[in-house]
Parts: sequence; structure tokens; C-alpha cells
Amino acid sequence: MVQKLAKVKNKLTCLNAEPHQVAMGYALGVFLAASPFIGLKVFIAMALTFIFKWNKVAAIFGVFHINFLTGPVFYGFSYIVGSSVLGADVSNDVTLSFTMSSLYQLFTANSIVFMSLLAGGIILGLPMAIAAYFVSNSFFQNKKTLNPNAL
Repeated sequence: MVQKLAKVKNKLTCLNAEPHQVAMGYALGVFLAASPFIGLKVFIAMALTFIFKWNKVAAIFGVFHINFLTGPVFYGFSYIVGSSVLGADVSNDVTLSFTMSSLYQLFTANSIVFMSLLAGGIILGLPMAIAAYFVSNSFFQNKKTLNPNAL
């Protein structure tokens, strides 16, 4: 854990940008990592960092904290949190008949799953993003203390 934090610190403090922009970009990336927008997170991060003038590299780095190894555990927990908050109940009864009602049930169940993942991602992502901002911003404060001419 300490090595991973040191690796994050090294990658973020090597960026040639204002500490606040790097910290905000990283926090955005961490927040988006918790979202269920798999495959779109980098594009969303690029668009939002462009609009807010935050650091794009830091945002992309934050997005990839949840990857194919950590994703199943995180998204499982995110689904549990989101479905409990929304009161969603998705049954795992899969029927093999292709009737209109079974197709409707399949699509509405998927939207409930997505909304549960979205709610869980927001609930878990906000505190993670806030923590990511303060931790990454402290990296720069420590860097300024050690070497005032580093930035």
C-alpha cells in the first residue's frame, strides 16, 4: 500500500502544472473511476478537464485506479450500496422464453442495475474524490517544503 501511494505521488508530482489543477484532475479521475460508464470514462475526463482547465494526465491516471482486477470487487460493492439506497430489487430469474413481457423485464432490470451502479458510484466516488484531492494536494505541499524551486 505504501509503495502504491509512493508511485501515485511520483507520477503526480512529476507533472509540470499547477498543484490545484493536478489535484482537481486527479480527484475527477478517481470520481469517474467509480462510475459505471465503462469505456467512456477517459472521454468524459478529457471533456471535463478541458472545460474546467484541470490536468488531463492526472484525470486519466485517476480513472485507471479501478481496472479489470479491482473492478469486479468495487462494482459489486457499488451495486450493493446503490441498490440498498434506491431500494432496488433485481431478481435473478432468467426465463428462456422470448415474449414481450420477458424482454421488457430484461431491459427494465438492466436500467435498475445501471441506476444502482450509478447511485453507488456517486455515493462511494464523492468521498474517494475528496480524499484524492487532499492527498494529492498534500504531495505538492510536501514537495514545496522539500524543494521550493521544484515547481
